[in-house]
Amino acid sequence: MGEVKVIGSFPSLFSYRVQWALKLKGIEFEYLVEDLLNKSPMLLKYNPVHKKVPVLVHNGKAIVESLVILEYIDETWKENPLLPQDPHERAMARFWAKFADEKCLFGGVWSAFCAEEEAKEKAVESALETLQVLEEELKGKKFFGGEAIGYLDLVVGWIPRWLQALEEVGEMKLLDAERFPCLHAWAENWVDLPVIKESLPPLEAVVEYFHASKKYRLSLAAKMGEGEVKLFRTWSSPFGLRITWALKLKGIQYENIDEDLSNKSPLLLMYNPIHKKIPVLLHNGKAIAESAVILEYIDETWKENPILPQCPHERAMARFIAKFGDDKCTAALWRVVTTQGKEQEEAISTSMECLKTLEEWLKGKKYFNGDSIGYADIMLGWIANLVRVVEEILEMKLIDEERFPLLFAWIENLSNLPAIKDSWPPHDKLVSKYRAIRDSLMVE
Repeated sequence: MGEVKVIGSFPSLFSYRVQWALKLKGIEFEYLVEDLLNKSPMLLKYNPVHKKVPVLVHNGKAIVESLVILEYIDETWKENPLLPQDPHERAMARFWAKFADEKCLFGGVWSAFCAEEEAKEKAVESALETLQVLEEELKGKKFFGGEAIGYLDLVVGWIPRWLQALEEVGEMKLLDAERFPCLHAWAENWVDLPVIKESLPPLEAVVEYFHASKKYRLSLAAKMGEGEVKLFRTWSSPFGLRITWALKLKGIQYENIDEDLSNKSPLLLMYNPIHKKIPVLLHNGKAIAESAVILEYIDETWKENPILPQCPHERAMARFIAKFGDDKCTAALWRVVTTQGKEQEEAISTSMECLKTLEEWLKGKKYFNGDSIGYADIMLGWIANLVRVVEEILEMKLIDEERFPLLFAWIENLSNLPAIKDSWPPHDKLVSKYRAIRDSLMVE
């Protein structure tokens, strides 16, 4: 049989799955308790990728990920099979295991436990929906494996003890006997099995663990908006300007660090080693790069004056408009500045089509976000200044009040907002910069 070790931690429900499976198979094993706050060299050696528990070590070979370990155990020790013999039934067991972990545990119960205030009710309802799916799957059976416990029972074996603790700490009720009679009966049958009963962790200890987890999570959330904030940007970058506006709109104090992109600082190279670009937001020593990513981080970290809408569809549309602005509008306007002749004419035509699309999206609204400035407005805000620069350099009119009345009004409204107005780069300096870029390219 060879040496068998399990590296786990308390009260990891994933570790308990592996213990239960080995005990059902009658396999002797050594259980090594891991301190996840101070991970051992052994754990890092056997699971260098995820650095997580559980890890099964069999004859010196490591197997990680609890579902993978369960299948390994079943294939290595044939006694008391966990998975059905029929290929279709095996496939269905794997399907339900994936559902149980992704939808029921993480997407349902854990989300409900973590949710606060107005999001709590919706999260609880979502968790109940996933439990209802399991209830339907269990109808007519004593265990998910039939008359005897199997693979899926081990996967959802956390429900009787861990869910009970999460309900208590999270101040919610999920596993109601009247609403879920099959799941409730299954839970009672499950905990009465000698192998399970003898190895379940004490409820008080699990409750205490989740209380500590909740306390830590809330204290971390309270501190998230605190601490040092720095912004690496250049004076003329429209991408850096987005972050400046967002921080000002949120009322966040920050240190502005001007970067010379012709002689990039060691700090920039350290904090953005992949792209070596600005902007970079530094919050409590942690770096976030890419302006669109930074804006969402700001909105999730500082809740005041939300940038993104609450409605999922409206959030998706805001991201879509922002991406359109970056991928289509920016590219087209840049070609207007950097080309001439027929190529420039085509770029102007493309730019006008892009502006026409933006005009349509503004119908009936003051801002792209509605009555107040939001994510899409911040992402597209460079138009309000940069287009005027391009118009001056090329002596042409792109956004005409008659042709684009809504865009014209949007620019006026945006430009008069104090957070925006006070942050514009000097117009003359910007015109000189872009004129120099164009002249250089035309000579080439």
